[in-house]
Amino acid sequence: MKKKLEKKKQFDAAYDGIEENEDLMAARAELDAQKKLNLEEFEEEDAETRRQYVGFTPGAYVRVKLTGVPCEFVRHFDPRRLMVVGGLTAQEERTGMVQVRLKKHRWYRRVLKNQDPLIVSLGWRRFQTMPTFSLKHVAAGEDRSRMIKYTPEHMHCFAQMLAPLTAPGTGFVCFQSLSQEAAGFRIAATGVVTEIDGGEGKIVKKLKLVGEPMKVHKNTCFVRRMFSSSLEVAKFEGASIRTVSGIRGQVKKAVKGEEGVFRATFEDKVLMSDIIFLRTWVQVHPPRFYNPVTNALGKFEGGGEEGWKRMRTVGEIRRAKKE
Repeated sequence: MKKKLEKKKQFDAAYDGIEENEDLMAARAELDAQKKLNLEEFEEEDAETRRQYVGFTPGAYVRVKLTGVPCEFVRHFDPRRLMVVGGLTAQEERTGMVQVRLKKHRWYRRVLKNQDPLIVSLGWRRFQTMPTFSLKHVAAGEDRSRMIKYTPEHMHCFAQMLAPLTAPGTGFVCFQSLSQEAAGFRIAATGVVTEIDGGEGKIVKKLKLVGEPMKVHKNTCFVRRMFSSSLEVAKFEGASIRTVSGIRGQVKKAVKGEEGVFRATFEDKVLMSDIIFLRTWVQVHPPRFYNPVTNALGKFEGGGEEGWKRMRTVGEIRRAKKE
């Protein structure tokens, strides 16, 4: 106690008597003058009229009337559960694809798997969603968002998820479970909203398609078993292909009457024993999953997930099957 008192004296000696900012002092004086003027002007009015013009004074008790509240909220109401009343703008009531910058918390033991359900606390909302993780990939002058299977260990990554449209720069935290019985550190990741587009940004992943020659004529080759329909062939017309031996070629057109077979030209004659492959990128569509956390509608037990069921992760489902 003696040490604390000595430190307090040192603090008071260092900071007492410092002149305050002139702008701050002027603002305080203006507020005090306005408050005094309001009291003098509405001194003779009754409390209701004064409240309409001046508003509620700080520290006053107010009664809030809510409409459209579910009956479970009233039935399981418990004063031990604190409620925070807030407001939402018209834009925040809509949901859409939101891009965020996310980083796994360094105290969380496990890495986060791509498209595993996460509970996100963003603004006034708490909800469960399935984010798709990605990293910026620049190659051959093209800027892509490449999907990754797991979150990086000590760096940020990007994610797209279905969430309420929130202003860029808003921070959030992620959990895999709200249960009080969860062992270890519960905050799985933290991040910030970077962009809202209301649609789906392009996230791609690598795709390797393999086919084999069906007929060879000089530098022309008919390839099969790479595609399953003529529509897929039309999508990849003009794409570069290659054989295992290193001969480069190009997809030309689909063969009529035979689904998935196409004509291709190569720099040299291809052998019938060659394997032909196509390296490309395919777009990944993030899951449109949004599950609001409604634990306030359940009976209060102090567990965190009363009356609300969350989607389990892939690891939890596998462990349950083994048991």
